[in-house]
Amino acid sequence: MRVLLCPPTFRYANEYPAFLSFSDFPSGFGYLASSLKQAGHEVFGCNPNNIVGYASAYLMLQDTLLGALAKTKPDLIGLGGLCTDYRFLKDAIGIIRQNSRIPIVLGGQIVTNDAEFIFKDLKPDFAIVGEGEEPFTSLVDTMTYPMGSVAMPPNLWYWEPDASAHFTGADYRYSPIDELPFPDYEPFGITRMLDDYSDATRVLYRYSRPDARPFNLVASRSCPYNCSFCIHHHRAIPYRARSIENVMAELKSSYEQYRFNVLILLDELFAVNKQRMDAFSRAILEGRKQYGWDFDWVFQTHANARLDGESLRLAKQAGCYLFSYGLESASPAVLKSMNKKTNIAQVTETIKLAEEVGIGFSANLIFGDVAETRATVAESLAFWLKYGVKSDIFMDIVRPYPGSKLFDICLERKLIGDKKDYYEHIDEKPINMTNMSYDEFEKILSLLGYLEKCWLFVRSTTDVNCIMEAKDGLYQTYYGGDYYRIISRCPYCGELTEHKQLMTGRPFFLGTGCTKCQRKIKVEVQ
Repeated sequence: MRVLLCPPTFRYANEYPAFLSFSDFPSGFGYLASSLKQAGHEVFGCNPNNIVGYASAYLMLQDTLLGALAKTKPDLIGLGGLCTDYRFLKDAIGIIRQNSRIPIVLGGQIVTNDAEFIFKDLKPDFAIVGEGEEPFTSLVDTMTYPMGSVAMPPNLWYWEPDASAHFTGADYRYSPIDELPFPDYEPFGITRMLDDYSDATRVLYRYSRPDARPFNLVASRSCPYNCSFCIHHHRAIPYRARSIENVMAELKSSYEQYRFNVLILLDELFAVNKQRMDAFSRAILEGRKQYGWDFDWVFQTHANARLDGESLRLAKQAGCYLFSYGLESASPAVLKSMNKKTNIAQVTETIKLAEEVGIGFSANLIFGDVAETRATVAESLAFWLKYGVKSDIFMDIVRPYPGSKLFDICLERKLIGDKKDYYEHIDEKPINMTNMSYDEFEKILSLLGYLEKCWLFVRSTTDVNCIMEAKDGLYQTYYGGDYYRIISRCPYCGELTEHKQLMTGRPFFLGTGCTKCQRKIKVEVQ
């Protein structure tokens, strides 16, 4: 069968056009593409990112989708995304339905975390809960037979002949993760994303090289922890990690094909313990020696991984320049409320180790938990003032996304009234889950926004040399300005550090990190 897969756009409708680097491309679509191809089906991609020339995101999506349908003539269409992609998915399904009766399969976190509501509201033909490769492929296989003659796969929502919604039942006993084919991003234009848009989005991590070519890799799935703000809260989907040998095989194949120089390990919990971390680092060192690999890398982990100086030094030797912890708060009361299972002493010890080793430390402080008070906010801000001026510790508000305990609390307290309206306007307005007044809560959010925007207290350097580069692609053409190679002297280690940045005017400051000592710095361009 012929299958068309369409990932969501980055910041659909809020900002147009939506430029997207591969660093933030949804990896699940690559896994779907390779699994369907392995089963003998034809796969086509429709990537509605990095497209300009339309009056609105909707008109762009309409033209792009209808063009892809006319060109590929698919038997089935696959859509998916996060809860924040609701408007994109609603519009995409509407556009398809106005012009075709081709069956639509919807998946992703938006389904997994609120399946029945989303299925009945958006009304695709099918919706998949949990990991998509096996049920999607099985569904496509069954569609080659008359409806009802073959059993539907588990984890699937579909419509009965009487128009009632039916779920085939949950079964998360997936095949071993090492048996999955490596993701295939070719149908979505990965080469162009790497060549032309690598600077477009840097949502989670700064890059270590001025001419970055970031590549994503998923080495494990799900998370064994149960934090209150996390969308894994209600899931029975198990944490599963790929073998280091399997990960290295994908790295070898991908590096030979794309020659990336920054590797982003997308796992929410890559290093579940130091043994896995050390095995990965040693394998990278062997790949450098045997295959000439030349890339830096970043990963996310949990304080309970208990990485030590020896592990971090080995990781740095293997090219790791930054790692991220799930910090969330520096208040013991809030951490307990969040069910974090960590303490601040673990974090501060790791920050000190990272600084000694010369690896960057990154984390988020998210404010607004149900246990948050002025006193707990002060605790986290004091921590940020002590450690966040040298480490990449960012501040934001905690968001009650579907699938989390906080979302359930908001429904119970009627902080979220009409669920459809919530999806339609998700993230447009903060939700105050605390016992503080809205006025007090808003003032705290304003302070956090100001601190994040201005990078106050971060050490600055004015020893800067800017070298203008040649015009470079559609991203620059649309936003204007010029690309500069910015060479500055780090105020900490005194070494020269180099970055590439699109600047639309001066004076200008670049909030970044020294590529030598990895401390957080503010490069001021006059």
